Amino acid sequence: MDSLTLIDQKEQLKRKAEELINTAEKEVRKLNTGEESELTSIKKEIADIEAQIKQIEDENKRNFKPQSKTKTMEKFSLLKAISDIANNRTLDERAQEVINAGKAEFRKAGQSYNGQIVLPIEERADIQATIATAGQENVAEDKLGILEPLRNSMVLVQAGATYMTGLVGDVSIPVYSGSNVNWEGEVAPASDGAGTFSEVKLAPKRISAEVAISKQFIIQDSNSADEMLKRDIVNAIAEKLESTILGKEAGSTTKPAGLFATAPAINGVPSYKDIVDMETALEEANVIGDKVFIVNPSAKAVLKTTEKASGTAKYLMEGEEMDGYKVLTSASVAKALQVGADEAGVVFGCFNDYVIGQWGGIDLIVDPYTYAANGKIRLVINAYFDAKPRRAASFVTASVK
Repeated sequence: MDSLTLIDQKEQLKRKAEELINTAEKEVRKLNTGEESELTSIKKEIADIEAQIKQIEDENKRNFKPQSKTKTMEKFSLLKAISDIANNRTLDERAQEVINAGKAEFRKAGQSYNGQIVLPIEERADIQATIATAGQENVAEDKLGILEPLRNSMVLVQAGATYMTGLVGDVSIPVYSGSNVNWEGEVAPASDGAGTFSEVKLAPKRISAEVAISKQFIIQDSNSADEMLKRDIVNAIAEKLESTILGKEAGSTTKPAGLFATAPAINGVPSYKDIVDMETALEEANVIGDKVFIVNPSAKAVLKTTEKASGTAKYLMEGEEMDGYKVLTSASVAKALQVGADEAGVVFGCFNDYVIGQWGGIDLIVDPYTYAANGKIRLVINAYFDAKPRRAASFVTASVK
């Protein structure tokens, strides 16, 4: 059994234990003998699961074999690689090494690539760079990987969404429904209280975006220019991905569904009652975990200027919170949810129950011709993602006018 399933079972058991304790507290009494016995059993099951999780983690650590390289080599420069390709020059050894690592990630994931530059998503080359040429920067360690800035740029990850990389083929994410608790007679045999498993399937879907850079920019040889280009590539991917997930379009075989197309909607926001209705919807679905609001900037403006009740000078959103819950803002959240309507979207949910999967690396096609008359080089970016909620009941949407 994998650690993800074990963690899910552990959470269900903790919830069951909390229900026992809460019931007794509400009735202002101690646990009875049967409840004490059941709680002891639950604690033992949790301890057993934690031991299994630790065993899996220890096994993974034992099997991990770090690959260390000690070389003297130039730092990889994405700008230089683009310039070399655009001008039909041979790539240097370091660039070729990086591209080969990217191609290996795509092959492992079972995905194709078409670009001249293929970036590995998590490549960390422990390579000491010794530079003797005056004017160049000394680099102690070449760290190419762009996964961290990709994660950091996504509001969904800030909200708690699970980000999975290095996937191979279609992936089934297990969902555990939790144990069933039944009333039984004093000597009647206990019925099967085992929970049930379902699954959410993720399959690679291609994201394509483009970035145009000037020919003057690609001749720069500073780290800051190179990092700026990487950020532009990461931001293009993140914006495309999040505008889809936080959008209103139905899913298909080529793209994930937007939350505004799948999650239940609470009509009538903004009023304090509507905000409470959103919270109640998740509480009634027994959604456990940290819950967060993600709102469009236009919705934020309305929420911060709408009073909870007339004349109170207390607003629906104050600071970065709404009714005690954290609020994140993103222009990727859908607007104009209905044709002709001036609306901005609000999503409330437990984003720990949302999974974003990625296959392979980042495929870059260098096109020096399309924008040549404007003195620019066109980069076509291709990457493979999929995204789905593990539990549909963990999310609810609304609109602000």
